Amino acid sequence: MRLLYTPTTKVACTTIKWMLAEAEGTLNLDMIPRLLSAIVHRSQTIHNQHVHGLTRLITLPKPEIEEVLTSPEWIRLAAIRDPIARSYSAWENRIFTGASGRVTDVQRLAPDIIVNGQIDMTASFATFADALATHTDCFMRDHHFVPQSTVVRRDAINYDMLVRVDEPGGIDLIANLFSDRSGKQVMPQRHNESIGVPLRQACSQKSAELIERVYASDYDSFGFARGNYPALPDHFMLSTTETRLVMLMRQSVERVNSVSRTAQSKMSARYGWRQVRKAGLRKLSFGRLYTTRRENSL
Repeated sequence: MRLLYTPTTKVACTTIKWMLAEAEGTLNLDMIPRLLSAIVHRSQTIHNQHVHGLTRLITLPKPEIEEVLTSPEWIRLAAIRDPIARSYSAWENRIFTGASGRVTDVQRLAPDIIVNGQIDMTASFATFADALATHTDCFMRDHHFVPQSTVVRRDAINYDMLVRVDEPGGIDLIANLFSDRSGKQVMPQRHNESIGVPLRQACSQKSAELIERVYASDYDSFGFARGNYPALPDHFMLSTTETRLVMLMRQSVERVNSVSRTAQSKMSARYGWRQVRKAGLRKLSFGRLYTTRRENSL
């Protein structure tokens, strides 16, 4: 399709990659059973290169990279999202639900606030916002929390399309682009949906201001409007039953992580980490096991 896409985490990245791989004709669903990574939901597998099958820009020869970055025949696309909404999504996914990642050491900095056996989502998110502002470097080790401006480098890439996916019609605009470039009918699907807590009930003005300071570069680079949130929002409380379900969900995620760590440990013991990194992890019964990298995709 002659299209360059810069994936940005928690900015409809999963949805966009599914559409892009389908449009380009590179999607390989047969690889999904061969993955040993800690993946809870099938939709997350699209971030594995051997599932999406897309070419990484960095793997091309320099003359081809130059063509991709400068030729008028190519479309250069990136998506962006309001930093507070994106931060809430990252918190909910990486910390609140306990998804696998590199933030386990900071989860203790943003614990649940539980009142009478019920999780207070507003107070819990406020604890996270304070931890993010106080221990920013710890969170930045996980790419779900890094500023969008460090990924979508407008100084390095002359983007033809910079789409706000949190505005009406944003995702449809991308789907229509993929359809036009590929000649296929591409339809967006919802992936990695949130648990449905209204942002204005989860986020106070104080939390918003803390997050805005952390992501000041995003506001400067993309012109996001500053948030206007309630000073004292009505706290969104999970019921006792919902709180128990969250705890059960976390236990399930941890079991998946444990199985993944055990499998990878066995593979590393057999081949050594150097061989694993060089060749990609290998699964005994299926051949290769594939890991994930996030880079500009063609």
